[in-house]
Amino acid sequence: MPETKPPTDWDTYFLDLARQAATRSSCTQHRHGAVIVSNRHVRSTGYNGTPSGHANCDVGGCPRGRTGDKDKPCLGLHAEANAILYADPHQRDGATLYITGAPCLECAKLIANSGLREVVAPRPQDGEADLVKEFLLDCKVRVRFIKPA
Repeated sequence: MPETKPPTDWDTYFLDLARQAATRSSCTQHRHGAVIVSNRHVRSTGYNGTPSGHANCDVGGCPRGRTGDKDKPCLGLHAEANAILYADPHQRDGATLYITGAPCLECAKLIANSGLREVVAPRPQDGEADLVKEFLLDCKVRVRFIKPA
């Protein structure tokens, strides 16, 4: 009988789905994906890029994307913002957000008011993540930064 591997744990599975969502991103700077999960069911996905109807970053739709200049405005929405926008409020209530990178402070504010109760992301490398984690914990949103499998 062939040797079988145990099933992937849920965190790895949903982070893998978030990484897959990131492949849809048109952003020339960062490609991130997000998945909202409730009761082990995917409720919404999102990836970063310009709003619907606007030219994508990779075809010149974003001033920052065109030049790479961090001082230029970014017209993209972040992955977690898109996932929140595309999930009904009752689907977000008490759900978990899996994202391919730690949320920024602006997205943390959206998360705090969205009804989400947990954020799971790979362990970040930068300092803002500590501030974001502390903010979300103050807002009663659990945060788990995990080592990617």
